[in-house]
Amino acid sequence: MRFFWQRNQDEKNEARHSAFGASSFNSSSFSASSMALLMVAPVAPAVATEQARMTVSATVLKHASLRVLAQPAAVVVTPQDVARGYVDVSAPAQVAIKSNSPRGYMLEFASEGDFMRQILVKGLSSQLQLSPTGGAVMQPASATGVTRTTLELGFRFMLAEGARPGTYAWPVHLSVTPI
Repeated sequence: MRFFWQRNQDEKNEARHSAFGASSFNSSSFSASSMALLMVAPVAPAVATEQARMTVSATVLKHASLRVLAQPAAVVVTPQDVARGYVDVSAPAQVAIKSNSPRGYMLEFASEGDFMRQILVKGLSSQLQLSPTGGAVMQPASATGVTRTTLELGFRFMLAEGARPGTYAWPVHLSVTPI
């Protein structure tokens, strides 16, 4: 009795004949070669029959920023300014504003200083009058998308009763908010 793994020597050495003559391929090497050819044979890609749609949206948040490029460090009040009732600041404050709001931005002035009763600001579309504590003015957008604006603001401080000559720390602080 012989098991399938036991082959007689004659079966192992049996030569297969082909059109080209005797071949040294036995059945196990032929099937391995066939498998290798099948593994490298090109396969047509599968065609998707289903479609999917996906909607993507994004919301761009409104943003505005302000950078002070130049600003006086102090306000110098002379005896002549006290007699006249106001002081004009000789150098303008320069600020760069960047905004993406389609409606524009709010330019806010905060001030502190007991030597003044009113602030006049030049350099905007019209002259702005502020209380001694400050105020705000809306600036419309000049274009769509991100806008960059550089402002040169001149200041006149209307002096309060009892203001004295001297050097005062710069009293105005600017900020910007998108509308």
